[in-house]
Amino acid sequence: MHRSAIIGAGILSIIGFVSAASAADLPAATYTKAPAIVDPAYNWSGFYLGVEGGGVWGRSQHYRNDPLTPAFNGVPQTGGINADGGLAGGTLGYNYQFSNNVVIGFETDGSWMNNKGTANIVAPFVPTTDTAETSQSWLYTVRGRLGYAWNRWMVFATGGVAFTDEGMQLCAVAFGCGNQSKIVAGWTAGGGVEYAFASNWSAKLEYLHNDFGSQHFERTPVGAVSFFAKDVTLTNDIVRAGVNYKFGWEGPVVANY
Repeated sequence: MHRSAIIGAGILSIIGFVSAASAADLPAATYTKAPAIVDPAYNWSGFYLGVEGGGVWGRSQHYRNDPLTPAFNGVPQTGGINADGGLAGGTLGYNYQFSNNVVIGFETDGSWMNNKGTANIVAPFVPTTDTAETSQSWLYTVRGRLGYAWNRWMVFATGGVAFTDEGMQLCAVAFGCGNQSKIVAGWTAGGGVEYAFASNWSAKLEYLHNDFGSQHFERTPVGAVSFFAKDVTLTNDIVRAGVNYKFGWEGPVVANY
């Protein structure tokens, strides 16, 4: 009995030693962080359609430019015409986001306008009760865009060409009114901010400046007489808001960690 007890105690001691040694050889338990939550950033890439509208504030000037009155050519016929009105229309464009933040694209838009302004003729031209008017009824632009995006927010600069129908009217108390209009081209530039408030929808606020330079209008017949030929300058400042719908195609999604 005594010998059996000693043998049993020895076996148990060996088993305990082996177990302890095995436990010492096991690697220490490691603890890792949970996987980072991926927040897919909004991607601006894709074609879009939209609507826009706002206000327009213009500045125009009429200058005499007629071969029969060379001494007066280049002299202002008005003290400056302040034209204003509204505009509304549609937009078509495309964006491509080729890095985490940079967005390039193009945009074209067509707008109805009711921009017009009138001023009296000034000395040395008489009578000073006569009036001159500059007007526009539509505007069309084709522009490039360069933007910088923070997820759903984007600020952008834009520039390109603009087209409009520039109208000119002269009214004399003694003879009545005569008018002409022509399609003219100029340049446009501006910028704005846009926010994607849903997966396919965004809203924007933008400013555009248009400059149509100086346009020559030949003599304007009014009954049995004609008004002298002239040059007319025109610039616009536009502030407008818009809503765009982006179609489904997108570029690679950029993840924010």
